[in-house]
Amino acid sequence: MTNEEMNKRKQQLAAKSRYGIDDLLMIMKLLRAPGGCPWDRVQTHKSIRNDMLEEAYEAADAIDSGDSEHLREELGDVLLQVVFHAAISEDDGDFCFDDVVNDICAKLVLRHPHVFGEVSVDGVEGVLSNWDAIKQKSHGNETLHEALDDVSRTLPSLMRAAKLSRKVDKAGKLPHKPELNRYDDIAEDELEYKIGEDLFCAAAAARRRGVEPEQALYEACERFINSKKPE
Repeated sequence: MTNEEMNKRKQQLAAKSRYGIDDLLMIMKLLRAPGGCPWDRVQTHKSIRNDMLEEAYEAADAIDSGDSEHLREELGDVLLQVVFHAAISEDDGDFCFDDVVNDICAKLVLRHPHVFGEVSVDGVEGVLSNWDAIKQKSHGNETLHEALDDVSRTLPSLMRAAKLSRKVDKAGKLPHKPELNRYDDIAEDELEYKIGEDLFCAAAAARRRGVEPEQALYEACERFINSKKPE
């Protein structure tokens, strides 16, 4: 794209009252082009990694607030991160935004055979079970240990622990430990409060003893995964 063409595009974009995805892609292209934004031009996947995490958390906060205008704004920020990473990759001669779109569309079609194929499912649970089975197969996970090891280590440790235990529970191999049964007799309307209090107390106790609770749970997850290695 010549300088004259870029200047024309900039003027057109500045004059618009409403934008679409093609406009966003062009704006990013112009920001990273010679003569564009000095900051945007030097960013890498790693340099904006934490921005992706921060925007995702802010979107989650907007969901919790119930404020649709706030959510609309934050979803735009999340979308920007996707476009940004795709632009960086394309500039490096790797994948582009269209490849990202292609891959997610293909994944959705593959994992919804009850919509795009001939598979029948029985309600939401059937959908989830089928999704998990297809996911494990596509990731090449043949053992429980491989499935557990595939869970992202960048998840907050509490979310990761819950996901690991869910996978083991579905496989019927959740360990029979007394502490797992301590909440069985607590009334449903008190359960969330009780577990929340216990988690808070565990975090406070860790802090008092100089232990970082997030790291402690991370290591516990690692030990749990290693305990499921095939003999």
